[in-house]
Amino acid sequence: MPSNFAKIKKLQRISPIWLIPIVAATIGLWMVVTTLHNQGPLITLEMDNAEGIEPGKTPIKTRSVEIGKVQTVRLGDDLKHVIVTARMNVEAEPLLRDDTRFWVVKPRVGKSGISGLNTLLSGSYLELQPGKSKERKLEFTALDTPPVTPTNAPGLRIELSSEQDSALSVGDPVLYRGFTVGRVEQAEFKSDTRQMNYQLFIQAPYDALVTTNTRFWLNRGIQVQAATDGIKVKTGTLETILSGGVSFSVPSGWELGQPVKTNKTFNLYADEDSSAIRRYQDRIDYILLFDDSVRGLNPGAPVEYRGIQIGSVLSVPFFVPGNDLLTTHSRKIPVLIRIEPGRIREDMDKDQLPNWENEFTAAVKQGLRASLRSGNLLTGALYVDLNFYPDLPKSDGLGELANYHTLPTVPGGLARIEQQVVQLLNKLNQLDINGTLTKAQTMLTETQAAMANVRKVSASMDKIATQQSTQQLPAELKNTLADIQKTLQGLSANSPAYGELNRSIQSLNRVLHEVQPMARTLNEKPNALLFQPDTQNDPVPRKAK
Repeated sequence: MPSNFAKIKKLQRISPIWLIPIVAATIGLWMVVTTLHNQGPLITLEMDNAEGIEPGKTPIKTRSVEIGKVQTVRLGDDLKHVIVTARMNVEAEPLLRDDTRFWVVKPRVGKSGISGLNTLLSGSYLELQPGKSKERKLEFTALDTPPVTPTNAPGLRIELSSEQDSALSVGDPVLYRGFTVGRVEQAEFKSDTRQMNYQLFIQAPYDALVTTNTRFWLNRGIQVQAATDGIKVKTGTLETILSGGVSFSVPSGWELGQPVKTNKTFNLYADEDSSAIRRYQDRIDYILLFDDSVRGLNPGAPVEYRGIQIGSVLSVPFFVPGNDLLTTHSRKIPVLIRIEPGRIREDMDKDQLPNWENEFTAAVKQGLRASLRSGNLLTGALYVDLNFYPDLPKSDGLGELANYHTLPTVPGGLARIEQQVVQLLNKLNQLDINGTLTKAQTMLTETQAAMANVRKVSASMDKIATQQSTQQLPAELKNTLADIQKTLQGLSANSPAYGELNRSIQSLNRVLHEVQPMARTLNEKPNALLFQPDTQNDPVPRKAK
């Protein structure tokens, strides 16, 4: 057979035993693909510490349903955080959004109550709160504490800004007229503005209560305030007494205002009274120069006109350049006050400020003066009182000091009483007390002597009154009066005696009439009865020249 022809051989069949590893490999590959296909995403959590977290055991839950499990726990590269990896179930993948939040559920005792007691037996676990964002995310930072409110809860989130010390903490209640309607979600200090910023959540439907005229203030549990109008004691609910909180409302007499949107910023006031103070844009500052002590007069004290507040005190004392308090050139204490005309006139605006200053100048000329009055005798707090004193010397108007107008002042309260007492004592010191006392002593001696004589006369009158003859006087006087009455009856107009008496009187009148010329002559010349009176010639008229 030629060598260039191929040799044909019949191949042997594959052994059936190889089918077993092939099937096993196929099944294994299918299981791997199925496992990878059904396996959820792997997420990474950054935490401050791994307290209560165990790899392979600690579950991840939402609404008490397990949706994942912790795989590994390791220390971060910065050695300050813990990195936790967890495998999530496939059905949990839609929950992993940019605003999804994680935190560790364990026993906690906080202001909002006790939570996580069920983990005492089952152990701690990670809670997932789903977000609403459309952006997918696999790396998260776990919260130190559970969130106060759910992300998707209906309501309103607002911001509060305060220059006071940190007085609120996360979880504190937000109250409206004593009823809890929300919580404080965040508390953060801004170093650039040096203010405390708070985020509040007010749940629906109470979010409609927040308007543009709403005011927020702190609840300080039991608050005792001693002001010029007395001592005030305010108490809140048991929760606010223990942990504080924040309240809000629209001040009485204000309009409700318009609804607000999310992230609206409000100021946080120290108390309800300060929150109700209306902020007036139009105001005028004046300086008061007091001779009295200003101890007890503090910034914020009211400036009143006959009991109505028209302003407040700004600075005590107000240091004016070149006007030292202890120099001989100025012995008065300057106090800066602010008058707000809007408290008196609702339609006040900036265009009317010059007219207001002119009216104030006219009022000063009519006797308007400022004085210090005691608002609280217990605390010694003072306030500034404006009133008219027409009996005082008139003023030319407003003065000037350091580009401010000055208002004339008068001593007020105890200082004025003290001044009047001093004036009275000065007048008493000017009196001649010794001479007055000497005269008073002499008068007293004479009075004593006169009283002794009066007692003697009284004793004599007593003796006379006790005599029998004195006691008979009334009877004898009665008889005498009876005789006089009989005599007068005999001289009646129709009696003969009355007619005879009348004729005698007429004759006597004629005699007296005739005797009058002789009596006149004797009066002028007493020797007329012995010598013949001189004959006087008739007067001769003067002849014409």
